Amino acid sequence: MKFNIPRTVSRTRQYISILAMIVLFAAPLCAQRPATPARPPSQPETRLGDPAFDTLLSADSYKLYGEVRNVGQLLSTGGAGEIIEPIIKLADPPKEFKSIIKFLKANAEALASSRLLFATWPARTGIPDALVAIEFPSADDAAKFAPKLEMFLPGILPPVPVATPEEKTAQTRPAEPGRPQAPEVKPEAPPPAASPQPPDERPAFVLSHSGNLVFISDKNFKLEKLRSPSGKLLAEDQNFRVAHDRFSTEPVFLYFNVALEERNKPKFQDAEIAAQAAAERLRMEEEARAEAEGEMNRNQAAEPEATPLTAVVENTNVLTGRTTVTINDPQASPTPTPTKEQQAQAIATSQIGNLLDPLGFGQPQWPEAIGVALALDNNDYVIRAILIEPPGAKKLPLPFVPQLLAGPAAVAEAPSVLPDSTEVFVSVSIDFSKTFEGMRKESQIKTKLTGQIPVGDRELPADAFVEFEKKAGFKITEELLPALGNEIAFAGSLSSLQGLGLFNAAPPKASASPDASDRKDQDKKESEPFPMLLIAVRDREAARRLMPHVLDGLGIGEANLIAQAQKREDVEIVNYGGFFAYAFIGNFLVISDLVTVNKTIDAYLNRQTLSSNNAFRNSRRWEPRQNLGEIYVSPALMEGYHEEVRKQAATLDPAMRDFILALDPTSSAITYAMSNEGLGTQHEIHLPKNLIITMVAGVSSAMKNPPPETNEMVAINSLLMIANAESSYQTTAGKGKYGTLDNLVAEKLVSREFFEKYGYNLEVTASGDHFEAVATPREYGKTGKRSFFIDQTAVVRGDDHGGGPATISDKPVQ
Repeated sequence: MKFNIPRTVSRTRQYISILAMIVLFAAPLCAQRPATPARPPSQPETRLGDPAFDTLLSADSYKLYGEVRNVGQLLSTGGAGEIIEPIIKLADPPKEFKSIIKFLKANAEALASSRLLFATWPARTGIPDALVAIEFPSADDAAKFAPKLEMFLPGILPPVPVATPEEKTAQTRPAEPGRPQAPEVKPEAPPPAASPQPPDERPAFVLSHSGNLVFISDKNFKLEKLRSPSGKLLAEDQNFRVAHDRFSTEPVFLYFNVALEERNKPKFQDAEIAAQAAAERLRMEEEARAEAEGEMNRNQAAEPEATPLTAVVENTNVLTGRTTVTINDPQASPTPTPTKEQQAQAIATSQIGNLLDPLGFGQPQWPEAIGVALALDNNDYVIRAILIEPPGAKKLPLPFVPQLLAGPAAVAEAPSVLPDSTEVFVSVSIDFSKTFEGMRKESQIKTKLTGQIPVGDRELPADAFVEFEKKAGFKITEELLPALGNEIAFAGSLSSLQGLGLFNAAPPKASASPDASDRKDQDKKESEPFPMLLIAVRDREAARRLMPHVLDGLGIGEANLIAQAQKREDVEIVNYGGFFAYAFIGNFLVISDLVTVNKTIDAYLNRQTLSSNNAFRNSRRWEPRQNLGEIYVSPALMEGYHEEVRKQAATLDPAMRDFILALDPTSSAITYAMSNEGLGTQHEIHLPKNLIITMVAGVSSAMKNPPPETNEMVAINSLLMIANAESSYQTTAGKGKYGTLDNLVAEKLVSREFFEKYGYNLEVTASGDHFEAVATPREYGKTGKRSFFIDQTAVVRGDDHGGGPATISDKPVQ
């Protein structure tokens, strides 16, 4: 299958530009201007027969709906304008973006008391794919503003190709008379053009106004078509009302009608068909796995000395845009024979994975609707969401994990155990009994289905829970679960989680003195806190008795032979030879390495816990007293960013460095809470404003001055794009021959501007049934090091040629 990537991207960008402008209408771009006095609240002027903002759409018209309220206040009180500032200063935004900014600044006063809605993803035919409606105080205000949009929009939404005969007809179709009960939306007369419009293109938008509303859409429409004759209004839909009323004061509101989307998906008619489909899927998975193993064995037999593929790991820093590339060469560092500890860890990890797999078995329980709101609360950007579930639905923390059931709402107790230096904390309330019941039921179903599928002579695994109970010697439901509480938590430091790829900047650390020894650095590395798992316990004695048997069930019961127990006051710790350790601290079972467990005990005994940390306590003041889950990321994340800027000040882009260092260095925490008051699961996250601005600044700077690694990846993809365009050209305008870059640009198969942006020079030569494209660094060492080559084989080749061109003799790029 062939894709016209540039044309598709261009078409998509035109539609997205409408939505981008919608969002920017809500952005306080004029925060630096003196605030204009707000108009006194009043109902917009409407006339009999004019469309109304709140009753414009029916419930089955669009799947995605958005609303921006109090636009004037947003434009004058600050907020998103501070995010746009680093984009303007540090990035090189497209001209369309700059035009939108300029237009909104010039018309901030005219939009001071306007409301705006947008809708997209239509569920019915005959309505626009994207619709924008702007409400003004009166019809006169709407009529005055429409010509401004008429002059502005063509600059950011260029004409699009006419795809169908119907579109050509629509261009010349005369307007039909309006109806008093449903006024027709008539497009404004287009401004006189300097030259006739090409016959194969049409404007990307239709501008019209009726009453006090101005409409922007991608095609002509009639107002009555926005409402289903037999359907109820969106404002009358119960799910919409729940979300809309819940977020009635937030300035930006989004609503996604999931039920409307699910309604159009094909569904199985009965459970038997579903079971047959699941069985067939399992059979195919087993066959594919068997075939892969057989192919691997054949390859190993044919090429015993084959060199494994080199592993390349990339980590891009959000702040600086720098990409660190790590190459693991098996020849330079052969894989050592795993130790007994490593083998035991692999066995335990595999067994735990088998036990947790059933969490994802079964059908996901998607909500009927999702409401989302955006707001600025003091120095935090706040995102709130509500998932409106169908009646009788299970209470799930995550819709795509169908067997994980939430427990009762409660105050998290893990902070009373964790050290006050904890930088990342995640807690959730789980109903372990119902969760296990669902997991076991789904596991039995899958095991039964799998057992009915013959796959060669392979022995299929038995139920993982049955195997665990057989090895452990106890029943999970009768003995283990009654000993556990509902809370489960995960905690650690930013530096320890950075190794898992969760954060790109570690918190600041004191630099070692120039004469520091290697052993001192190694000791410091070993002292890094290890992540820990906390599980609430109701019956400590039962849990203590069962823990050794849990290891038996996981297949590492031999570890009990080296277990050493010790007690510190009322805290008991069990150490497994440095492999791992656990302790019963307060009402929790804490599992980690020995060093981390001991530090946690020290903090608990000395009452230096996270619950006494002022930053932690202050950051949670907005949260409900009792919730189903929460997340806390300490201010150390922002402090780490500032520390990194100071360390790299000499190599950072000066504008980026000066902008970051001028920000308020005061940091606050990232906090999240999940709750359910009966209407649906509610999620709320608070993100520090200066952290978001810092991250946007980093991305903006990277866009303007991409690191060499990014340029190289773009160059590779550019050559693949050229190959795809050449293939399209050969089968169309080229009539069997390949084309030059000018030919491809003329046919709108590629965009020359895209290739010129990312630090590489691109040359294309073509002759008959052969073409070659070469990408070389514009400034060797600064914009890139490797050069690349591609021809009609569509294989990218390349290497470091000191800035010289690559050739067909270079090795393929992995």
